[in-house]
Amino acid sequence: MDPYDLFPYESIAFPETHPSYLAALAWLFGLQTADPERCRILELGCASGGNLIPMAWHLPQTQFLGIDLSRPQINAGLALIRQLGLSNIELRQADILDLAEELGEFDYVIAHGVYSWVPSTVREHLLGLVPRVLAPEGIFYLSYNCLPGWRMRGMLRDILLYACRDSATPAKQLEAAGAALKRIESAVGDLGAVSARYLTEEIKHLRDAHPSYLYFEYLAQHNQAFLFSEIAADMERHALRYLCDTELRTLFPSTYGEAVDEALADIEDGVELEQWLDFVTNRNFRQSLFCRADARLEDEIDLARFATLCFCADLQLTANPDLKRANEVTFITAKGDSLRVSHPLTKAVMMQLIDRYPDCLPLDELMPVAAHRVIAAGGGEQASQVDDCLSELFSLFAHRALSARPRPLRMQVRAGDKPRASGLAIAQISTGAQRIATIHHGNLDLDTFAARLLKYLDGNKTIEQIEALLTSDLIEESLTPPQGIRPRQWSPERLRARCGPAVRNLLALFARHGVLAHSVG
Repeated sequence: MDPYDLFPYESIAFPETHPSYLAALAWLFGLQTADPERCRILELGCASGGNLIPMAWHLPQTQFLGIDLSRPQINAGLALIRQLGLSNIELRQADILDLAEELGEFDYVIAHGVYSWVPSTVREHLLGLVPRVLAPEGIFYLSYNCLPGWRMRGMLRDILLYACRDSATPAKQLEAAGAALKRIESAVGDLGAVSARYLTEEIKHLRDAHPSYLYFEYLAQHNQAFLFSEIAADMERHALRYLCDTELRTLFPSTYGEAVDEALADIEDGVELEQWLDFVTNRNFRQSLFCRADARLEDEIDLARFATLCFCADLQLTANPDLKRANEVTFITAKGDSLRVSHPLTKAVMMQLIDRYPDCLPLDELMPVAAHRVIAAGGGEQASQVDDCLSELFSLFAHRALSARPRPLRMQVRAGDKPRASGLAIAQISTGAQRIATIHHGNLDLDTFAARLLKYLDGNKTIEQIEALLTSDLIEESLTPPQGIRPRQWSPERLRARCGPAVRNLLALFARHGVLAHSVG
């Protein structure tokens, strides 16, 4: 049996593949793709539908088709689709080599985690298929391992393949790989070489990753990395054209400092420039967007187009921002990265987005309120410096600190007296998933306490009743306690007193990420 059947890949949401995000990126280059809320989407290598099913839940007027080689994974996805009662998504078991234009035309084609991990015959057929099924202004998303950076990761793959050479099953291979990782970590911990530091960091990352990532990235039969220039040339050969990367900041040398900007200043060709940026940054993975070669594009990103998008921001402020002066204030992203913003108008816009998250709002709604705040703080003429604000907002968007989509999203996120989880969240939890999809197509990691809380959010129980149930579960030891809570040592009253804040904090988190039943406008 195929290892992919025996050991399924973790199937989750990938925010970079969402049609609203893809449409926003395309719009910046003058490509008017189909409305993400009324379009057709194809995913090749869909696994059990963890990426497509949340999209189908939130976009009922869009049609989805997912194709995967693994029958067990397709069956798991179909079971979840039936549970949710979705009629706008189909999953099929098929080999990419058997697919042809009879699939129909699609506005967005997604191939995540496929290209580097299949034989060359499959890659070539995939590239021949996409232009035959892609709409005239459609977008093709492709992820792949890239050189030269992947050679460092390939070093670890070589080590682990050697360590697993006598292991016959995925389970035995993972066991041998785990032992090898411990050995390597112990051996290189005190070494100062660059390779030793890389191995230490990569092993630390693998500890937090799903076991399927370790298996398919490091132990599977196929894993081929490519130069970006090779990918661009292959696309051109198949009448496809490079549009941009999903991480826009990687398109600009200035992102990496003045020295990089100056060193690459004489390179005029876009593909050549990005290839040298990969060299300079030792990049190991790409998520690239392509369109048809005959699609009409603007030569440069247009900030006026950017200003017509709608925005949201999942950030935290580290200090009260000064809206009178251009003093830097630090924002913290959901991943823990720090970003600095200085223009008063930008700071005022970001404050609104933080307050309104997960709403996605147009700038013509945000700007007047932001300008009023700046004027009230004594910012004077800075309240009218919209172009400066736009430049700073674009930099935040390029760094993925700001998300954008073509249309507004307004949500009712209050938990209420009898909170109810969304049908999607309940269905995902029922499969044993440890991650659930958010309203913005991210993933929310759950411990056992959070997962049990979600199951109790049926709209019939008050918050107090839910707290009592969770307290009882902890006392009966049918639920693993969160860190810092000791059911065996505490009285029921103390346990209940600690459960209350934990429940309310989680409800606020669920509401913030669209996991509770809500109304969208």
